[in-house]
Amino acid sequence: MIALVWKLKSILAVTCVFVAATGMAAGQSARLDPLFERLKSVDAVDAPALEAKIRQEWSKSGSPAADLLLSRAKIAIDAGDQKTAMGHLTALTDHAPEFAEGWSLTAMTLFHMGKIGPAMDALERTLALEPRHFLALEGLVLIFDDAGLYQEAFEILRRIEAIHPHAEILSRVRTRLEAKTLGQAL
Repeated sequence: MIALVWKLKSILAVTCVFVAATGMAAGQSARLDPLFERLKSVDAVDAPALEAKIRQEWSKSGSPAADLLLSRAKIAIDAGDQKTAMGHLTALTDHAPEFAEGWSLTAMTLFHMGKIGPAMDALERTLALEPRHFLALEGLVLIFDDAGLYQEAFEILRRIEAIHPHAEILSRVRTRLEAKTLGQAL
């Protein structure tokens, strides 16, 4: 458990550095920058459509082979076949190690398989490549919350809000995390 807490805290530190970085982080795209700028100020009703555009951009690897592997992994994930999904995702991250979405789906799949340490590693890779990946940050919130690191989870939640003020996770877990951290220094 102590090793997990240290791993979680080290990823939190890395995340803070990357998320705080200005426009020079690896993985940033000229196509994504204006979408993320609009996401900060869009009305709540328009946020889901803009989020979908960002997620669509995240799915574009620039490689037909990588796109095929991603597609097959998503089909396996939707079918609940984590093992097959991991086969495709391993091939994807081997083929395209700079493709953040491959790492993000790897993290999600590993998390669902109960492999928290490897999931954390994949989240770290995702955020190193795309610090604004709010879905990867959501994964961190869930892992920190599950580990009882409520202040850390709340801090990541604040980072999500700075990137995506209308993210669904904000309404879902904010009140609970605020209650758990009430009276604690944030």
